Amino acid sequence: MRVLGYTWAGVRTADLKSATRFFGDILGLSLVHEGKGMVQFEVPSGQLFEVFGSESRYYGLHACPVLAFQVEDVRAARHELMSRDIEFVTEVEGGESEAWTYFRGPDGYLYELWQTTRPLKALPPK
Repeated sequence: MRVLGYTWAGVRTADLKSATRFFGDILGLSLVHEGKGMVQFEVPSGQLFEVFGSESRYYGLHACPVLAFQVEDVRAARHELMSRDIEFVTEVEGGESEAWTYFRGPDGYLYELWQTTRPLKALPPK
């Protein structure tokens, strides 16, 4: 398994409307998707930041911020980590172009492995 970078972060909020305004209007992140109980922003580097409201099925997984580590093959990476006694709390979800699974780190916090076709982008020079 080779980690390519961290490409996604997710948090939860009790007030999705206020959080959407904060991250979009105040921090200036680009809103790229709104779904049931969640919003997704993209930063210039191509990383995604998702905020989950209480009606999202992922709300319970995000008691603290969660980082996703991009890997080439999420199923192979999951298998490798399971062979090292890492605890996974979900099966692999998604499809061929994008798939993810959540696991616990040594601190008990959740992290994610994510396989995606989204490229990481270098920031342009100032």
